Amino acid sequence: MTEIKKEFKGNIGLFLTCAEVSKMNLIALPTSRNTKGLDLIVLQPDTNKSIGVQVKCSNKREYPIFASFWHDYKEVIQEKIISPFVFVDISVIERPEYFILSKNQITKEIQTKIQNYINKYIQRHNANVADIHIKEKNKTKKKDNWTIEHNQIEKYLAKWDSITDLIK
Repeated sequence: MTEIKKEFKGNIGLFLTCAEVSKMNLIALPTSRNTKGLDLIVLQPDTNKSIGVQVKCSNKREYPIFASFWHDYKEVIQEKIISPFVFVDISVIERPEYFILSKNQITKEIQTKIQNYINKYIQRHNANVADIHIKEKNKTKKKDNWTIEHNQIEKYLAKWDSITDLIK
């Protein structure tokens, strides 16, 4: 099979997620691609309750979440993580896997990853957090791209209740 181009992976993940949501007798409404932070609205037709969802798709078993500096990652998390996430693994396109995390779960996973990274950096460079923040603010450093790896989210395989429980 031909390698899937990067610009198509988002659509693949979105529409595969729509299909899975529809199988649960829920309405899946993709948002316009310029809707900040939400890719999909899931509606429970019996209760008219709905929830926005962020969808990330990859065949490389890692998913970009956001970019930030170390000193402001907590603020960026609050700004960027506003809903549950569905991670679609298409490394085997014929058998996609879905990992569903609530807003709190994805927040915890990304915070843990970033804090572990900072702690390792501090240990390796015999630095402290204040020094790192000062250096980061004073130079024109590029933001760090934060990702979630497959091994961090394996326990959330097919946990659709992270979404469905919110719209009962």
